[in-house]
Amino acid sequence: MRPLVLTVALAAFALASAWSVRVGIADYWARQATVTATDKALALAPWRSDYYVQLAVLLSDDNPKESSQALRRAIALNPSDSLSWIELGLNVEEAGDPASAEQYFLHAAEVDHEYLPKWTLANYYLRRNDESKFWFWAKEAAQMLYGDSLPLFRMCGKVSEDGKLIDRLDIRKPAVQADYLSYLLNQKRLDLIGPATQHLLAQGRDDDVPLLLAACDRLIEAKMPGDALTLWNGLAKARKIPYSPIDPDGETILSHDSFVPTAVSEGFAWRLPPLAGISASREENPPGLRLVFSGDEPEACTPLVRFLPVRENSAYELTVSYRTAGIDAGSGLAWSVRTLDGLALATEPQSLSAENGGQARIRFTAPAGCHMVRIDLAYQRALGTTRIDGSIVLQEAGLRRVAQLPDKTPGRVMK
Repeated sequence: MRPLVLTVALAAFALASAWSVRVGIADYWARQATVTATDKALALAPWRSDYYVQLAVLLSDDNPKESSQALRRAIALNPSDSLSWIELGLNVEEAGDPASAEQYFLHAAEVDHEYLPKWTLANYYLRRNDESKFWFWAKEAAQMLYGDSLPLFRMCGKVSEDGKLIDRLDIRKPAVQADYLSYLLNQKRLDLIGPATQHLLAQGRDDDVPLLLAACDRLIEAKMPGDALTLWNGLAKARKIPYSPIDPDGETILSHDSFVPTAVSEGFAWRLPPLAGISASREENPPGLRLVFSGDEPEACTPLVRFLPVRENSAYELTVSYRTAGIDAGSGLAWSVRTLDGLALATEPQSLSAENGGQARIRFTAPAGCHMVRIDLAYQRALGTTRIDGSIVLQEAGLRRVAQLPDKTPGRVMK
């Protein structure tokens, strides 16, 4: 009895080994990804539906009829293979049978509830100019969205680009909402980002703060101060940034500001452009910002910048408490205020030099149509002087509205 069992076992083992070799050879031919090699793979493993799908793809350009036949064979072997249904639908649509294609795509969505069949149907109805069904399937696809979301946004943009896609598709994943804002920024559609930024603000994710600040910067660059301020104040109210909300219609724009800087452009914060020969550090008691000039800085540069919203046809006074060390009067370090178009608004700049501490006072008037100004701590080496080798500590800044200033000759446009 034992020899018989052993014989049967050995026969089964041999059969399994032969079968494994057969499958391995079939896989080898399939990996060649040519029509001839795939035919050889099917001759060895005719039950493999994925080989038929591969054959169909390889034949699709030169022989669409045989391609469709291969897909039908794949479907017969595996009716739940959505990719086969989709490929078959694309084949018959290209052959001029959109009605059959629609049924194949719908069947793919029945057997596979993931993203691809829904995306395929949205594309199909886009090609058929059926907006109602397009939006239905685009919304269905959005619920299963994974990976790169930009193709879906671009497809929807061909139908309607109005900034309301998050609501229209009921996009609930915060990461996908952030992707949509990035998409609009890349499309340079700053006029449409409002709804997306409000969604991200409502989510309150720390991960979205850099993107929202980047959007705020873009709005400032585009001279859209109202939209930029709405976004900035939203972040401030949510305590996502270390700044208080700004009210350009109030009497006070800045009060007891201690120069919290940022190393990159960030909305209405103080900005420290990277400059060789100038370093920055925090002062804690009293709080402030120290800028150290090594003597190797550029002869003309702007080590500190801030954009602030203002009310047009209004007069303002900027005050800054500071002290210096090693900076002589008339060295060329001074505050300047101008419009975003470069129109100088302040009176003749005051040279900053105060070893024992002092306060700079700069008055200016925001002209008609001016809703945002640029405030610079600027250095222009004065003739007959060497470059600054010293430091300035900026301790407290304030910006408030004052009584209307006397009329003065408009400033020049800075180049």
